[in-house]
Amino acid sequence: MSRDPAHRFGAAARHYERHARVQRHAAETLARRIAALPLPARPRILEIGCGTGLLTRALAGHLGEADWTLSDIAPDMLRQARAGLRLRGPVRYHLMDGEFPQGLHGTYDLICSSLAVQWFGDLNAGLARLAAWLRPGGHLAIATLAEGSFHEWRQAHHALALRAATPSYPAAPTMRAGLLPGHAICRPRSEQHADGLDFLRALKGIGATAPRAGHQPLSTAQMRAVLRQFDRQGAHVTYQLAYGHWRKPKGVFVTGTDTGVGKTLVSALLARAWQAHYWKPLQTGLADEAGDSATVARLARLPPQRRHTPAYALQAPLSPWAAALLEGVHIDTLGLRPPETDEPLVVEGAGGLYVPIDGQTMMIDLIEQLGLPVVLAARSGLGTINHSLLSLHALRARGIPVLGVIMSGPPSDSNRQAIEQFGQTRVLAQIPPLETVDAQAVDAWAGRIPSLDSLLATL
Repeated sequence: MSRDPAHRFGAAARHYERHARVQRHAAETLARRIAALPLPARPRILEIGCGTGLLTRALAGHLGEADWTLSDIAPDMLRQARAGLRLRGPVRYHLMDGEFPQGLHGTYDLICSSLAVQWFGDLNAGLARLAAWLRPGGHLAIATLAEGSFHEWRQAHHALALRAATPSYPAAPTMRAGLLPGHAICRPRSEQHADGLDFLRALKGIGATAPRAGHQPLSTAQMRAVLRQFDRQGAHVTYQLAYGHWRKPKGVFVTGTDTGVGKTLVSALLARAWQAHYWKPLQTGLADEAGDSATVARLARLPPQRRHTPAYALQAPLSPWAAALLEGVHIDTLGLRPPETDEPLVVEGAGGLYVPIDGQTMMIDLIEQLGLPVVLAARSGLGTINHSLLSLHALRARGIPVLGVIMSGPPSDSNRQAIEQFGQTRVLAQIPPLETVDAQAVDAWAGRIPSLDSLLATL
């Protein structure tokens, strides 16, 4: 977001709410939608572009006590909010460009914004950055402007072979928050004005006068002609209000120090222990075996509704990238969307962190984009210290949280101690060689796995 909106909105802070009819409607609608979400008691909330507090007040009326971080790019807006809001729970006022969040502490149950993110230079990139600050199970909820907004004002310009200064907005279906499951829907809102000048005064009153990039200002005569045309059209304007909601899955990504280190067994243990859903987005090697989804379903006794189909099922026992090349398949990494569920989710990767998915993306990139914490599967024997510490270092360098390591093979207390001490993580279990790998064995070990909530509480 540029500093120009910060100056314009700051100048409008004192009289903002007198002109903010659409803004009030959007904030109240978004607050009602948020109130229907499964939020915890006293949620930790980050609001982007809080302005004078329209959304904040509406949320407080629905949610009651919360832990509030209210951010805005305009200092004068924060001063107005601080002076006018009376909230239950701790409140922090934070000067920040919401498109590039910084200076925050911890993660959030809810990140929300009403009619602010349309000022982002790159909406989807900004939403992806915000999504990284969500807790597992956390929600990102926005109201913004979508394609078709101010159509009548643009039409008045077009009738005179002129271009309006109003920015272009994306279509609601194209709005994304990284790889989080969710979507945006569009709801039109028509506003009647006394005339064209009244419309312009309303925009100025809320500070929404920044022109689109590269706009050449109209002459006085041209603007008068546009105003007359707008009046002839009826002096009304439509806001295409997009309401978006995305949720970070409450779960983990299971990856390994190598292939064949027990990721599928670990995934089955976690799915059984937490009664979780299971998804392996990229399955290879189906020419030789039934696939890990079938194995996990059998070992963890998964009902059909908790087993999710891989996004790509490839025959060759190779990396997803190599198998896809061999089979003429294009893998769209950006199209990988986790299943939507309110229950825990276990996602199993293919191979280790630096297994290629496509020509540019490694498995560690997918983990980062999904925003899930990791459980690392590792061998217990010789070489595991080096492989495990390298994997842990790579994850931490990306800022990817690690819930712990599960080791498989003949138990080694010295290797376990080394991984915990030098990897600064917890070994959740050491699984010895099992005589029979079946559902009964998984049941026995699943009872020793810490609860997901207790592990997430350590983040």
